[in-house]
Amino acid sequence: MARFRRLAAFALCLALLAGCGGNAASSASSQAASSASSASSSSGAASVPEQSAGAPTALVLGYTPSAGFNPYASASNLVEQNAGLLFECLVELTPELSLEYRLADSIVSAGETVSIHMRSGCTFADGTAVTAQDAAASLEAARLSERYAARFANVTEVKASGDTVTVTLATPDSMFAYLCDIPVLKAAETGSAQPTPNGRYTYGDSGSLVRNASCAFAEDGPDTIYLTEVSSYEEMVSGFAVGSLNLYTASDSAQTSAGFSSVSDYYKTNNLVFLGVNATPPETGEKSPLLTTAGGRGLLSQLIDRTQLAQKSYYSRAYPATGCINDHYDCVADGHVILSSAELTADQAAADMAALGYSLDDAGYYQNADGERLNLRLLVYSGNTYKRYAATLIKEQLAAAGIYVTVEEASDFDVYSQKVASGDFDLYIGEVKLYNNMDMSPFFEGGQASVGIVQSEALATAYAAFKADQNTAAALEEAFAAEMPYVPLLWRNGTVVHSSGISGLSCSISNVFYSLEGLRFDAAE
Repeated sequence: MARFRRLAAFALCLALLAGCGGNAASSASSQAASSASSASSSSGAASVPEQSAGAPTALVLGYTPSAGFNPYASASNLVEQNAGLLFECLVELTPELSLEYRLADSIVSAGETVSIHMRSGCTFADGTAVTAQDAAASLEAARLSERYAARFANVTEVKASGDTVTVTLATPDSMFAYLCDIPVLKAAETGSAQPTPNGRYTYGDSGSLVRNASCAFAEDGPDTIYLTEVSSYEEMVSGFAVGSLNLYTASDSAQTSAGFSSVSDYYKTNNLVFLGVNATPPETGEKSPLLTTAGGRGLLSQLIDRTQLAQKSYYSRAYPATGCINDHYDCVADGHVILSSAELTADQAAADMAALGYSLDDAGYYQNADGERLNLRLLVYSGNTYKRYAATLIKEQLAAAGIYVTVEEASDFDVYSQKVASGDFDLYIGEVKLYNNMDMSPFFEGGQASVGIVQSEALATAYAAFKADQNTAAALEEAFAAEMPYVPLLWRNGTVVHSSGISGLSCSISNVFYSLEGLRFDAAE
């Protein structure tokens, strides 16, 4: 199992994620087009057309001049947001999580080698061609950046020759193409705070972005997008409230709700909310076979109604997880074996509970052969409203089947984290941000979400086969469901908050500005 000890590649999303803050790294001298410098000019922002919160006439976004526009040189989420307008990527994931080729016209994985073939005819805003050398330099910059280094930890070498980039991996990754939704910058500008754009927009007059007519993927969006200076995520949210900007990407930790003059749009992500199951044998006594046996863990999964969790605890800001691979990925379109609704009623579960050694007591709850009531301790961080409500619903769903659950709330996040790390739980609600290639290493031995998780050689073998060939995804799902080392609950949605007068924005996990083709500014009634 040592093959799964790649801790640096993943971060369990237990801590609150950063907002739009982040300092730009020191940058090399930019060779961008002369108009580029005007976007962060000190002469003041471009004149924004007069508009009200309910009737916007233009798109106004926040930006931080000191952070620049290069997501390789800054960890700022706001820089990443705006980069989606300025720079094209090798690929993007569509709103439905299908792979869409952009600057790359093919990416082929074969064992430890990945070949990225570049699309011809693509240029930067100054007319120079986008080359394989630019793509290779961008991959190298990503490997060294704070934002992308972990996702490319499996890469050992990047080379460009002709119109092809060859990437060497430490271990096979049949889904490597899904990691390539990264911007391609000029090779000489990967350290610049303000690189030359090649996307749908380029730098206009101070405080604005204008349509880039030379973009290979140009679309009929607004002619001008305006920028207003903010210094932090909190200032951006405040700016939205007073109308100085009218759209922003919510932090992963934000518990947003649309106000009178705002709307929340959602897009699918690979943030997995799961039920951690502690199958580790205790030092004294015995642990419930509901935790220690594959049949018991599978039974818990079959009694949970994921659709209800998504609709009620997450207010439809999440969608059911019916396997270890995101349900929307093409490779597993019909390969999941877990249902989104509860698969068993209390009566149907009775025989399985009896086989595990339990019988019902006078109150309708299961007890063991010694007459001790089964009581599962469910740990949850109560500072997150969604997860707290999810814990309550899970307790109710299992109680309806006769399984008593005690919800243990930890209001202090550090206390919660320590309890998880020490295995002080039977079950816990956790969240992990999986990379787009569906690498599940966090759950395998030594991974950051592996505490208490049973390790299975059969599942490890099926997973290794999937990494070598994504066509084996259905077999991996079968092996996962048979073992159920943890219980997938939901895939969480990302959130874009904007004025109620804006409609038609199409967002994806790769780019919240995936398409501006249908963007509309609606007049107030």
